[in-house]
Amino acid sequence: MNVLVAGLSQRDEAAFGFFMSRSMKGWSWESTPAGRGTVLPKADLLVADLVSLGLAQWSAAAEAELLRVLQGSTAVLLLPSHDRTWASMDADTVKRHALVWLAKPYGTDDMRKALETAAAVRRIAAPAHPHAPVPSQVHLVPTAAPAVVVRAPALAPLSVVKANPPAGGMPAGMARPLVSAPAPSVAPAITADSMDEVPGLSVAALQARLATLPETGRHVFLRKLSAMLAMGRPFEARFTVQNSVIFHPSDGWVASNTPMLVVERVGLSDALAAAVIVREIDGAQAEERAQRLGMPMQELDTFLWRLATAALDKGASPPAGARPF
Repeated sequence: MNVLVAGLSQRDEAAFGFFMSRSMKGWSWESTPAGRGTVLPKADLLVADLVSLGLAQWSAAAEAELLRVLQGSTAVLLLPSHDRTWASMDADTVKRHALVWLAKPYGTDDMRKALETAAAVRRIAAPAHPHAPVPSQVHLVPTAAPAVVVRAPALAPLSVVKANPPAGGMPAGMARPLVSAPAPSVAPAITADSMDEVPGLSVAALQARLATLPETGRHVFLRKLSAMLAMGRPFEARFTVQNSVIFHPSDGWVASNTPMLVVERVGLSDALAAAVIVREIDGAQAEERAQRLGMPMQELDTFLWRLATAALDKGASPPAGARPF
């Protein structure tokens, strides 16, 4: 079985290759970047990240776009952490198009089960047209988790659900020709659990945390972000002429060319935060700017969790004269 992986970061691709070499003997894999509007090459089996495809949240239009870019391929779809919107997708449509959900955060065992589930679905549906109904003995059930349950002949029930803690950013950019990505021969920083991810923090949870703080004049950067995120429209936080972070609350992503350590220091220092310029931008401009500047995307919830953990759960602010660079 050949797997095409779409829209994973370099780190996640390396972890995926290590996982494939350890856990999926006889399988091969290749990778391709993904962005909004990308039409993915047809493959035996796809693993695609919905954030990278610009489809972090379900809507009727997003569902139609997803089916367009998949081109009928059986797919394991990586759902954003804390998202429940894709559970709204009609179960018959999910079954007919042979889709398997894998909710973040996930571990290596979850990925293995998802791939085995998708492969079983593909084998059963293989004689049929890609858009024909999957035989009735296979049931894909999106739940509020969302999760996948498969019941097929000669297979015990498999359940794919979220597991342990998130990884780094999701790459932006349009598709380029398919690139072979063999598993690395040496991967000292990658273990069998490297696919596990860190927690997330929703906008509502961030607002709730800030509301409990006694010092209402403190944590300037987090309060700036909270106020802008509450409006639900894309915006940019500019640190210098070259460095900024772009937020797209409605699509659930963040794109940045600023080191996270720098962002964390600004979150810790109200003096540094006062110099950050925050401006609203429209959605098309946000995505175009992120792609033009080569800013990798990551999930908004993951970014907020990291920033809030650094700013609220660590020590005192750096001196007023400290510089982030």
